[in-house]
Amino acid sequence: MAKKVTKILHIEDDLSVQELVQEVLSGFNYQLYGASTGLEGLKLAQKVNPDLILMDLNLPDINGTELTAKIKSLPKLQHVVIVALTGVSEEQARELSLIAGCDGYITKPIDLTQFPKKIEAFLRGEREVVSTEKKEAIRKHFEVTLIDHLTEKVEQLQKSNQLLKKQSKQLRRYNRNLENLLQVIHSLQLSSSPEALRHQLLKELNDQFGYQRSAFLEVDHEQMVLRVTETYGYQEEVWKDIRIKYRAPYYLNMFKEHQLLAFRSLRQITDQETKKILKQLKATKFLFGILGATQQEVETQTTPDNLRQLFGELTPTLHNQEELDFEIIQEHLQEYLSSEIFYVGGYIFIDISSLKASVQPYDLKILEMLLRTAGIIYQNLRLREQLKELFIRAEKDAITDHLTNLFNYRYFSEQLVRECNRAHRHNSRFTLLMLDIDFFKSYNDTFGHQAGDLVLKRIGDLLRENTRGSDFVARYGGEEFVIICPELSKKEGKQLAEKLCHIVGSTPFPLEEKLPHKKITISIGVAGFPDDTQSPQELIRFADIALYKAKNSGRNQVQIYCPSDS
Repeated sequence: MAKKVTKILHIEDDLSVQELVQEVLSGFNYQLYGASTGLEGLKLAQKVNPDLILMDLNLPDINGTELTAKIKSLPKLQHVVIVALTGVSEEQARELSLIAGCDGYITKPIDLTQFPKKIEAFLRGEREVVSTEKKEAIRKHFEVTLIDHLTEKVEQLQKSNQLLKKQSKQLRRYNRNLENLLQVIHSLQLSSSPEALRHQLLKELNDQFGYQRSAFLEVDHEQMVLRVTETYGYQEEVWKDIRIKYRAPYYLNMFKEHQLLAFRSLRQITDQETKKILKQLKATKFLFGILGATQQEVETQTTPDNLRQLFGELTPTLHNQEELDFEIIQEHLQEYLSSEIFYVGGYIFIDISSLKASVQPYDLKILEMLLRTAGIIYQNLRLREQLKELFIRAEKDAITDHLTNLFNYRYFSEQLVRECNRAHRHNSRFTLLMLDIDFFKSYNDTFGHQAGDLVLKRIGDLLRENTRGSDFVARYGGEEFVIICPELSKKEGKQLAEKLCHIVGSTPFPLEEKLPHKKITISIGVAGFPDDTQSPQELIRFADIALYKAKNSGRNQVQIYCPSDS
């Protein structure tokens, strides 16, 4: 059989460097691909699924560390080897690239004799790591940079607020209603949630402007109707069962130019069902406004530059984690900001049928200003909630394997170091179990990766359900899993491993009877701390040696590490 060709993707904007790398590696069994920008490289990586990516950190369109985090977040590319290739030789730049997800670092100019050897070493599994102590310092440096950026933005906001206050003072001279407007806006700014703002807005419409009956209508996007979620001046049962058919294009077109419209007669209502509801409410004249922004304003707000500015201002106040996939969060945020769910917060209904004085044009102007400002505050509150939700999700994604919902390899590596340090401090012990699904490649090749994924998920569930709450279960990669068992001796760890072997062996799996061996089973290797070693890396290696021994001894069994096995 022909030897498998190793695919290497080189992302570099310097054409001379691209040509040099291609010339140096041309004598090897490599298929080389090239890209001159980060986004071009990302698309090409998803298309060709390379074994190794050489990447310049200073790309013209995206920072190399950000691109690394993006690539590693993609399930299809999460195991690809990434090597930073750059002229930046500072130690901190190297460590930052490794923290972002790079597996190694090669500086320019390239050493032509050592370069191919380094590439081969990385392809064989060699990795560079950053010590835990340095990792914390680098994280703090990153946060300081963000805080400096935030401080600059806060100063700009303070200047903007000062200008706004100056303009507000000038407005107060014109009309008492404008004073009421400012008071209402101030009270709305104190709202702690979107729900609190809706309640306060309806209350202020009554207290400051004299509108005795009002309601907030929210869009139910599943049933495509408007339903009332807040009222003022109405008995609850009046609106309880009312549902108004919602046709998004029609409603959005109504507010194409203004955020508040006056309906002085029901003759202006063309929909007969809606007219019937208004007659039941005895609302012959009313104001109807949108709480949010026009689509045109949102399109302006969500340009890449404005989005990056918004993201930079809010990020430092919302996250306190070392490694989050900001690219994924930004994509979700872009999608959320561009959707109707965001820019249409809801609709305000104000009944003016019983007012003695007619509503004047300047009243409408003031109310429109109120709704515009309230809409911005409302959107910011909803945006902050959405960002918190996205960061919580990103924090979980940073340590979780997406397929099995177990901890991932990167978090396992950190936890193993922590557990070794803890056991060393307290003079305690623990056991590491490394397990592998027997003949899993045969199952995958026979029934496809989707069926294989179901097996991986089910075994992940079995491991989680049949270990202690203090045990740490993670997916090591492919069909391999690892379990850290605090306070367990090797003998006790072996007993747990045998129990897991029995449970998996007695659990039915789809299509397993069609396999030559008729059953899905697992093999487990066991190593102990400090009995075998006090080194995290050696503990993994010894457990892997024991696993290899279990495989060679017939599979579907447990083997413990012995020094003679090495």
